[in-house]
Amino acid sequence: MRQDEVVKLFEKIGVMKKGHFRLSSGLHSDTYLQCASLQQYPQHNAAICNILVEQIKSFQPTLVVGAAVGGIISCYELARQLSARCIFAERDQGKLTFRRSFHMEPTDRVVVVEDVITTGKTTKELLSLIKDFDLSPLALCSIVDRTMGKIDFSHPLFSVLKVEAHTWEPDTCPMCEAGIELTQPGSRHLHK
Repeated sequence: MRQDEVVKLFEKIGVMKKGHFRLSSGLHSDTYLQCASLQQYPQHNAAICNILVEQIKSFQPTLVVGAAVGGIISCYELARQLSARCIFAERDQGKLTFRRSFHMEPTDRVVVVEDVITTGKTTKELLSLIKDFDLSPLALCSIVDRTMGKIDFSHPLFSVLKVEAHTWEPDTCPMCEAGIELTQPGSRHLHK
């Protein structure tokens, strides 16, 4: 699937939205990407995840790690297509942690998947959790990369779609100044 086809699909099924949004990072943006809209269509989600599979299969991962809530379905689908195991981290009192008896083996070949990466905060938290098991991921991947190349994770980063979207600190947001209604569609604020 070409980039323009991905964009058309994302616009058609409501993954890519325009407006005034408060992101999980606290930043404001004119563009929001709701990958849950993709994940309600298993056939589309499988096709999008297959793009990532083609990019990372040479690493021969045995374990795919994601973060709740947004990364759970992508984590599962990537692991399914790679014939690997998957686990996800979730927030407990605001801190990302592994629960549900999830663990990593010393021989695991780990890749990390996210739905959308903007500031890299969740990705860095996942990297820290993986390091606690004395492991380091072979690769990071995301359905959408909004970092605009500003973050060095010290690991290869693969994505289906790179999106350049404007972000602002809340106190410098021109949409706030213009009185445009702010919406907060993400889920991180629900776990605080």
